[in-house]
Amino acid sequence: MNKEKNIQVSVKEAYNNAASLLESGNYELAEKQLAEILQNYPNEPNSLRLSGISSLDQDKPEIALIPLQKAIKVAPGFAQAHEDLATAWFLLNELEKSEACLKTALKIDPKKFSAWKNLGDILSDQGRDKEATKAYERAIATDKKYSNLKEAIALVRKGQSGEAETIYKQILKDDPNNVDALRLLGLLATKSGAIDDGIMMLRKCTEIAPDYSLAWENLANMYRQKEGYENLDKSIYCFKKATELRPNWAEGWAGLGTVYTRSSIHDKGIKAYKKSIAIKDNQPRVHLSLGHIYKTTGNQKLSINSYHNAISHLPMFGEAYWSLANLKTYNFSKEEINLMEKQLLNKELPEREKVHFLFALGKAYEDQQNYKKSMDYYNQGNDLNRGRSNYDPKAIEAITQRLINFFNEDFIKEKIGLGDKTDDPIFIVGLPRSGSTLIEQILSSHSKVEGTMELPNMLNIARKLGSNTHEQTSYPEVLSNLPKTEIEALGKKYISETKFLRSNLPFFIDKMPNNFSHIGLISLILPNAKIIDVRRDPMDTCFSCYKQLFARGQVFTYDLNEIARYYVNYIKLMDHWDRVLPGKVYRVIYEEIVGNQEEETRRLLDFCNLSFEKNCLKFYETKRPVKTASSEQVRLPIYSKAINHWLKYEQFLDKLKSGLLSVTKTS
Repeated sequence: MNKEKNIQVSVKEAYNNAASLLESGNYELAEKQLAEILQNYPNEPNSLRLSGISSLDQDKPEIALIPLQKAIKVAPGFAQAHEDLATAWFLLNELEKSEACLKTALKIDPKKFSAWKNLGDILSDQGRDKEATKAYERAIATDKKYSNLKEAIALVRKGQSGEAETIYKQILKDDPNNVDALRLLGLLATKSGAIDDGIMMLRKCTEIAPDYSLAWENLANMYRQKEGYENLDKSIYCFKKATELRPNWAEGWAGLGTVYTRSSIHDKGIKAYKKSIAIKDNQPRVHLSLGHIYKTTGNQKLSINSYHNAISHLPMFGEAYWSLANLKTYNFSKEEINLMEKQLLNKELPEREKVHFLFALGKAYEDQQNYKKSMDYYNQGNDLNRGRSNYDPKAIEAITQRLINFFNEDFIKEKIGLGDKTDDPIFIVGLPRSGSTLIEQILSSHSKVEGTMELPNMLNIARKLGSNTHEQTSYPEVLSNLPKTEIEALGKKYISETKFLRSNLPFFIDKMPNNFSHIGLISLILPNAKIIDVRRDPMDTCFSCYKQLFARGQVFTYDLNEIARYYVNYIKLMDHWDRVLPGKVYRVIYEEIVGNQEEETRRLLDFCNLSFEKNCLKFYETKRPVKTASSEQVRLPIYSKAINHWLKYEQFLDKLKSGLLSVTKTS
C-alpha cells in the first residue's frame, strides 16, 4: 500500500515539475520529464494532456492531436482534454471538429466558462452570430461574478441603456480589470455617439487583455467610424491583431479588407477579402466588395465573376445586379432580366434591394433599346428612392444665396490670397455624370499629376467651420472673423489630410463634384489651387444623373424637377464665382473635348501649367484605380455616343426640359 502511495506521489511530483517547466517556457526539459512519466505510465491522462499543451504552446497543433486524443480515449470524461483538443482542431482550421470537442466538454461540465467562450468564438468565425451570442451568454451565466453583467446585457436589449451603464460602472468599481464590463461599456458609449470615450475604454481593454480578440474587433470598428485617414490606419492595425488571434474569423478578414480598400491599399484589400471568402464562401456582401475593388482597379472580368458569385449566394441581392449594370459595359441576358423581374414580385424583397433591381432593369431595357420600358423602371426606382430621402431643394437654394451674399467683391478683395500658397491641388468640380472622370483620367495620365478620388476633406472643413465656433455663427459667415493664421492653417490641414493618398508627384486631383459650392472657401485657404469646372449638355447631364443610382449623397437626382432646380442653382452659383473670381475657374465643355481632343487637352494642360504629354491623349491606357460610375468608360478611347443620348428618351422628359429652359436653348 505504501509502495503504491509513494509511486503516486512520485508521479505527481514529476507532473508538477513538468508543469512548472512548461510555465517557464522550458519545453525541452518539460517534455523529457513527461516522456519519463509516459514511459512508465503510458495511459496517464494528465501527462498526456500536458504533452499536448506543450505542442500547442509551440504552435504544433498537428503533433498535439496525438497525446490529446489518447488522453480522451483513456479518460472520456476529461473535460479539459476535450477543450484542449478543440483548440488543436481550431488551429488546424477544422472548425466543425473543434466545435464537436467543445460541445462534448460542455456535456461533461456545463459550467465551464472557457469552453462556452471558445464555442462562441468558433460559432462567430462561422458567421453563426445568434448561436455565438447564446454561447457567450452561457459563458457569463457560469460564474456568479458575471450575473450582473448578464442583467445589464438584457437591459441594453430592452433599450434601457442608462440602467445598464450603471451596472457596468458598478462592476468596474468593484473590479477595475473586468474586461467584459469594460468592453460592453465602451460599446454602449459608442452607441450613444461618444466614440472617443468608447475608444479609450476599448484601448484599456486590449492593454489589460492583449489576447481579447473581440475587443480588438470592436476597437477596429470604432476607429473605422471616425473621420480621418489616420483612424483607418489604426483600424487596420486592430483588425490585423484580431485576425492574428482568430485566423479563421471570416468577418474579421472582411473588415480588414474594407479598411484596406478605404485606404486605397487595393492589393491588400483583395487578399483580405479572398482570405475571408476562402474561410467562408457564403458571404454575398464580401463577394460584392471584392467585385468593387476589381472594378476600381480595372479588372472587369474578375469584377463580373465576383458579382455573379454574390448573386449565386443571394438571388434577391439587387445591389449585385445593379453593380453589373453600373459597369456600363455589361449586357444582361434574357434569363437575367427574367430573374430580376421575378424578384420584384417577391413579397420578402427588402425595399433597398427593390430599388437596385429597378435601376438595373432600367439599364437592361435601355441596352435593348426598349426606352419606354426602360424609363418606366427608372421612374419606379427614382420614385421609391425619393420616398426614402428628406432632400429639401429650398434649403440648397437658400445656402447658395448665402454663399453669393457672403463671398462678395469686398470680401474677395480683403481676404482672398491669405491662405496656404501651395499649388499642389487641382480641383475638378461640376455635376456628377458631366464628364469629370474623363478630365481626371486625362490629367492623371500626366507624369506630374496624381489621380486620387472624390475627397470629402473640403466638404468636412466647410461643415466643421461653423460647429467649431463659440458664437452662434455658421459657415460661410464664420469666415469673416478668421485671422490670416487660421486661414493658412485650414489650407495646410487640407494638404496634410490628403497626403496619405499621394506619392511624390508634385500635383494631385480632388474630383469631388460638390466642391463647386466651396470655390470661395478653396480660393480663400488655397489661393494657388487650380479649379476646373466640367460641363456637359444640361439635358444629358441631368438625365444621366436620373438614371444613376448613387451609392451615397446626390439625393437631388431622384426627381426630374428637382434635378433641373439643382442644375439651375449650380449655374447661378458658378456665374457668381466667375464674376467675383474672374479667371479662377477653367471651364471644360465635354462635347468640345470629345470633338477636338488634342487642342482642348493642350488648353487644359496650359491652365494647369503643365507641359503637353502624349500620354494624356491615351488616357484609357492609364493603369490607376477609378472609383466612380464611369470607371469602365474612361478605360476606352474617347467616344461621342453619349452626346445627345437624352434624345432617345425625349418623349418622357418634358418636365426636365421645362425646368432647364433658363439654361438651355432646347425647345
